[in-house]
Amino acid sequence: MSVLLLLGPLAVPARASAAPPISWRPCPAGQAEKADSADLADPVVECGSVRVPMDWDHPGGAMIEIAVARRKATDPSRRIGSLVFNLGGPGIAGVEATVDAADVFSAELLERFDLIGFDPRGVPGSPPVLCPAIPNQPDNPATAEEYRQMLARLNAYDKACRRLSGPIFDHADTMSVARDVEAIRAALGERTISLYMLSYGTLLGQLYAELFPRRLRALVLEGNLDHSLRRPQDFLTTRVRTSERAFHLFAEWCGEPSSGCALSGQDVVKVFDELRARAERGELRDPDFPDFALTPEWLAGRAEFGMADQSLWPGLGDYLAVLKGQAAPRTTREGEPPRTNQDPYSAIFCADFRWPIRDFRELVRLRDAVRHAAPHLRWTFTGWRDVVGCQGRDITTRYPQRPYRFRDGTPPALLVNSRHDVATPHEFAVTVSRRMPGSVLLTYEGVGHRTYDFSPCTRAAIDGYLLTLALPRPGATCPGVPVTGQADRRTTASPGATTRRQVWHPARMPGTDAIRPRGAGAEDVDAR
Repeated sequence: MSVLLLLGPLAVPARASAAPPISWRPCPAGQAEKADSADLADPVVECGSVRVPMDWDHPGGAMIEIAVARRKATDPSRRIGSLVFNLGGPGIAGVEATVDAADVFSAELLERFDLIGFDPRGVPGSPPVLCPAIPNQPDNPATAEEYRQMLARLNAYDKACRRLSGPIFDHADTMSVARDVEAIRAALGERTISLYMLSYGTLLGQLYAELFPRRLRALVLEGNLDHSLRRPQDFLTTRVRTSERAFHLFAEWCGEPSSGCALSGQDVVKVFDELRARAERGELRDPDFPDFALTPEWLAGRAEFGMADQSLWPGLGDYLAVLKGQAAPRTTREGEPPRTNQDPYSAIFCADFRWPIRDFRELVRLRDAVRHAAPHLRWTFTGWRDVVGCQGRDITTRYPQRPYRFRDGTPPALLVNSRHDVATPHEFAVTVSRRMPGSVLLTYEGVGHRTYDFSPCTRAAIDGYLLTLALPRPGATCPGVPVTGQADRRTTASPGATTRRQVWHPARMPGTDAIRPRGAGAEDVDAR
């Protein structure tokens, strides 16, 4: 879709204004089981749906239902309004997170706001994107023929997803979700809403601010994406440089004799380099999948996810220590059972981002740039997935990158980003903040993605802004939180293991099921 065509939606925010009010009801019991919570016995947690067009460019066509949950303010006499949130992914469900709200937001926010979560289109609860449970991630092809085969595989995967999903596969883009949010606002009967948007959700928040600036009371963007970035090399190298810096911070901590890390007292960078060399020779296997050979790319991917949050660092140290003591794997195997998988990641991301790669030679140049930018990791799983994983797809990029166009009337926003966020680099947030008039970027001086989970400083700033609209001073920072013995040692070795205290976890993100060897079936590890 061209930039000129994108101008059309900017003029039609009133389409959602006629939405009927939401018919609230007790949430289905299944949501309580998913959240492992008894919260649904509390009548303040209600579920409903909002009816929206499948295709917002043709509002008179087929309609779909967007699942919505509401947790009413616990102090109605001091209620400010509705706080709509999205935890990113793309593809993370919001209804379940609303049920488990005590792990998402502070008691102060829950007192003053009706908390509104929703399952974006493509996510179970709303019409889901369904795909076969077969490998759908980009390889690291060594030849032009392998690259051609990879493109053909990804294209065939999309066709299979479309057959299983129906029309929603072609209408899961963030432009459509932003209009869905406006329909939710109208159905809530609110003149304005406050938004908290995390990670991929920041793209949704940015777009909503462009389309409906006068419907916003407040906007928090944490862990920012830069949707004005168009060159794949810039995206990849920014991601991998951040990961490399985070790796050195982890290695410095882990090597300290007093750290308690499994590799304390050792040269952790040297240990990793030796492990990567062994992986290149096929001499390693992953502890979770002992029948599968560990590739250098997979090793770097596991390290990247283990560095994403400082609470995961002890687990990453354990993982590397186990690999260091390993003998060479005896066998490898292939094959995967035919299953249906709920996986909206590519259908959403590749509808929002277009990364032109002309041919295999350009792919090689990009790979060389990544290796040059990160001489130890030499790889970025997330960056490669997001750029190379959108090549050859049978997906229309409905909302491609373009310069930001924030209009008069956009309220001042609070942007929050870690200095060393491997998922959304700080440089992305700097660019977005410069394009948003009146916004303030608060920098957390450490490693992590959703700092609201573990930094009292950023939590206080976010809560203060949402409650009073008072922004921190420009250039404000929050100190990094030291790694403690309470860190989760399970999460790197077992991607599905999470703590309820930490809402965001890299292994819960849609699209991360590929942090396993090809052929390891969905029953082997649940990365959701």
